[in-house]
Amino acid sequence: MNKHRLFAPFLTLFAVAIAYFTMLWFGYQLKEMLIIMLVVLIVFYAAGSLIQRRINKFVFENEEKLRLEEEENGAVIEKDAQDDSEEESGEEEEYTLPPLTGAQPARPGESDDDGFSS
Repeated sequence: MNKHRLFAPFLTLFAVAIAYFTMLWFGYQLKEMLIIMLVVLIVFYAAGSLIQRRINKFVFENEEKLRLEEEENGAVIEKDAQDDSEEESGEEEEYTLPPLTGAQPARPGESDDDGFSS
């Protein structure tokens, strides 16, 4: 949840910057600009904090759901692994490779049994 921690301050700074450049464009006096920017700062910080809380709540709920699903799936996987190990502990079948026939790939310039050279 730390990556959502700075949402409100960034939203506030962005809104104040837009308000500042807009007021600068329209030629507001310094005292008016400061008052308006203070109001914008307070309003957008409050709005950003509310949005940040909702985002954190949503992320927390999703992480909780995922954690519960992983625990349920983990228990099923562990159970399946135990079943597999019980089956394997019974009779194990060995797999052996077929014996090599001694056939070697032909080298360039040598002929195979069919009389053709490669």
